[in-house]
Amino acid sequence: GWQGLIAYGCHSLVLVVDANSAQTLQVLERHKASVVKVRCSCARYLYFPSKFLDLKLQSLTLGKIIVWDVATGAARCEIQEHSKPIQDMQWLWNQDASRDLLLAVHPPNYIVLWNADTGTKLWKKSYAENILSFSFDPFDPSHLALLTSEGIVFISDFSPSKAPASSGKKVYISSPHSSPSHNKLAAATGAKKALDKVKILISNEKPSAESVTLNDCLQLSYLPSKRNYMLLLYPREILILDLEVNQTVGVIAIERTGVPFIQVIPCFQRDGLFCLHENGCITLRVRRSSCSITATPNEEPDPEPAQELVYDLRSQCDAIRVTKTVRPFSMVCCPVNENAAALIVSDGRVMIWELKSSISGRNVRNSSSSASPLYSPVSFCGIPVGAFQNKLPDLSLDNMIGQGASTGEELRNSFQQEVHLKFLLTGLLSGLPLPPFAIRMCPPLTTKNIKQYEPILAVGECLEQVIHCSEKNRSSIQIFWLHVFPSDHRGIEWISLTGFISFATSTPNNLGLVRNELQLVDLPTG
Repeated sequence: GWQGLIAYGCHSLVLVVDANSAQTLQVLERHKASVVKVRCSCARYLYFPSKFLDLKLQSLTLGKIIVWDVATGAARCEIQEHSKPIQDMQWLWNQDASRDLLLAVHPPNYIVLWNADTGTKLWKKSYAENILSFSFDPFDPSHLALLTSEGIVFISDFSPSKAPASSGKKVYISSPHSSPSHNKLAAATGAKKALDKVKILISNEKPSAESVTLNDCLQLSYLPSKRNYMLLLYPREILILDLEVNQTVGVIAIERTGVPFIQVIPCFQRDGLFCLHENGCITLRVRRSSCSITATPNEEPDPEPAQELVYDLRSQCDAIRVTKTVRPFSMVCCPVNENAAALIVSDGRVMIWELKSSISGRNVRNSSSSASPLYSPVSFCGIPVGAFQNKLPDLSLDNMIGQGASTGEELRNSFQQEVHLKFLLTGLLSGLPLPPFAIRMCPPLTTKNIKQYEPILAVGECLEQVIHCSEKNRSSIQIFWLHVFPSDHRGIEWISLTGFISFATSTPNNLGLVRNELQLVDLPTG
């Protein structure tokens, strides 16, 4: 969210985590079934003078949407059309009069606009096909794209006041050989050969059985950095569509031995993509500058040229160990700075990765790599960067990467520095261990210990062989990790407010004998 908080569903609960401290701030409990989708409010306004920020989010289970007030932990509103699972939902981002409008896809083919403050249904519209998801055009709030099983439905008359009058423009995704007018693409050579192998076209005619289907399409999204561009996410490739020429102008394909995609988040400050893979690796891909894309000498000129977009891999984080029970669930990106991403893992972990930049040198360097260099911005807050000025701070993606490399005299007269990007793990929130584990609360508050009393909770983990103590204050929770035993932990008993006895048992050997350990732990000294 815009306030720097991460909200995610865990079973029937909604957890709110502070990205800066990697600590859980709020646990919202009202759902009766597993939470399948969470959306933070996109409001960026302030309340004065009593409230600081509008902390609001929504979560849904099987058919029920709950709008939460994060600050108080109370449910503002509950919405339920029927018991079937909702496919997708989003807040309306462009409303100044009412900031509580919510668009949801109700199965099988309905879109409903709700007033999330009162739970009132404003309007309802049905379509001919099953709707999988949708995406708003960030440049035009009246444009909406619906992803269906057979094609894409473009709506150009979306309005909060009334339902769309028309059924939208339905287009199909087809392979190039299905259209006779594009047979010339089969003979393409040179740099565009790899692109044309997977190039698809947008047509108004229903394609044949050999065409590309959208059944395995994982995501549809407009590009917030380029007008009239859209991406389609597949497990092994990302297609960039130019809606003006109705053609694919970019393909990000994974090699045969590569790890498939799960999710992609396009950036708006720069033309970049945060991609999540099945092994938990987050990659950042940035579009190559147009001056770096050149055609081969033997390539024939295209009478209908379309700008080819190439996205180079700029940085990637470490992967996690994926097992049958441990796998990545989802990824979120900071909507303000776009230089941090959080990964949610099925074992309860939240990993926060921040993007850092480093300067490798000034001016252009000769490199054998096909990727064009990235350069630092030439100005900061409107002030030109001097020749001997220190590196700009990593405040946002806009401060880390310039608009694109120039050529010729402009680059020689500028003070652009080449930039390299890397991910750094800055926060880790661990979930509870697998059972069994021991948990004990410290002795109760009395009139004798009221001055030195602190509510401390001790949790002993069997698998991690450590004990961590949580000290709960009025507004935060501090966690201290104490490595006590090399054996499996069995229990904890408090002896005072500052110490406890913990005992553990080792794994039985061949003769069935075990090693029993008993330790007295003093908290002030550890």
